[in-house]
Amino acid sequence: MSQDADDAVTGSSSDEDFAPLPIDLLPWHESACDRLTAAVASQRLSHGLLLQGPAGVGKERFASALAAALFCTGRAERLEACGECAECRLSKAGTHPDLHWLRIPEDKKSIGVDQVREVCEQLSMTSMRRGYRVAVIAPAEKMTPSAQNALLKTLEEPAPRTVLVLVTARPSALLATLRSRCQRIEVARPENSLALRWLTGMLGSVPPPRLLAVAGGSPLKALALAPHFAALEEQMAGLLEAFLDCRIEVTRAASDMQGAGRPTRLDWLEAWLVAAVQAATGVASENPLTIRAGSPLQRAAAELNITAAFQVLDRLREARRLLEGSASAPLVVESLLLELRAAASAR
Repeated sequence: MSQDADDAVTGSSSDEDFAPLPIDLLPWHESACDRLTAAVASQRLSHGLLLQGPAGVGKERFASALAAALFCTGRAERLEACGECAECRLSKAGTHPDLHWLRIPEDKKSIGVDQVREVCEQLSMTSMRRGYRVAVIAPAEKMTPSAQNALLKTLEEPAPRTVLVLVTARPSALLATLRSRCQRIEVARPENSLALRWLTGMLGSVPPPRLLAVAGGSPLKALALAPHFAALEEQMAGLLEAFLDCRIEVTRAASDMQGAGRPTRLDWLEAWLVAAVQAATGVASENPLTIRAGSPLQRAAAELNITAAFQVLDRLREARRLLEGSASAPLVVESLLLELRAAASAR
C-alpha cells in the first residue's frame, strides 16, 4: 500500500487526539460519573482511581472531566463541572495548576520512575488553588515496574485531597499491588444505538453501517476513522480479494498490512471475519457484509469453515498481543493470513 493509504488509517485507535481535553462528559460516561458522585457524597473517594476500558471510549476525557469537577466551585451535588467558575475556566484552558498529566515522552516508549517521582513530589506540595490536587497517568500500563513501585509509596501514604488517576486499557499489565490500592472505575463501550446517535450528531450524517464495527464499538475510534473509512474499505477489500484469489503471495499481502495503520487494518479484518461468520450461520447482524456479487470475498464467505474461522479470530487476537511485544510483525501477519485462506477453503 502507498504511504497515503497508510496515513489514511493511522491514529484511528488512539483514545484522544486533542489537548487540552474538554471537561464535559460524553453520553455513555453517566454510569461511571454516578459511581464517583456517590463516592464523593459518602466521603469515600479513593486517593487512587483505576480508570479502565477499551480504546476509543474517552477515558482520558473522562479523567479531564473528573479533575475539573473536583476543582469546580460552582457544581451541584453531581460530580460534574459547572463550566463557568474560575476553576472551570482554568480547566478548559488546560492551565489549572493543580492538574498534572503524566504521559510517555516523545523520545521514549515508557513512563519512567523519575517522571513518577516528580509528579508525586508535586502532589505533596500545597495546592495552588486551595483545593484538590490531581495527577492523571495515561496510559498507565506503560509505566515501568520501577515507576509503578514508586507510585505505590504515594498511594500508601497519600496527602489529603490528592487523587491519582491511572488510565488504562490493559489493567492486567499493572502490578497487582498497585491495582489493589485503587478504586476501579469502568468506562464501557456504549450500546450501538447510543454510539450511532452520537456519531450521527458529530458527523452531521448517518455513518456507514460497518464503521462502528471496524472501530470495535468505540465511538471515538469510529469518529477518527470516519473521514478515511471508504478508502480503508477499498484498500482492504482489494488486498483480501487478491490474496484469497491467489493473485498475490502471502509475503506481499503481509507487507501491505504493515505500517502505522496496521492496527486499524487488523480491526477491519476482524470485523469482516465476524460479519462473514454471522452471514454463514444466519445470525442477524447490525453490520452485514457488503460484498460485490461473484467476488473472491463473496466466495470466501460462502465457503467459510466456521470452526476454522473461530480459530482464526482467536489467532487474530493473539497476534495483537504478540505485535505489542518483540515478535516479527511480517511473520505474525503472514501466519494469520495463511490461516484465514485455509479457513476460506476448508469446506
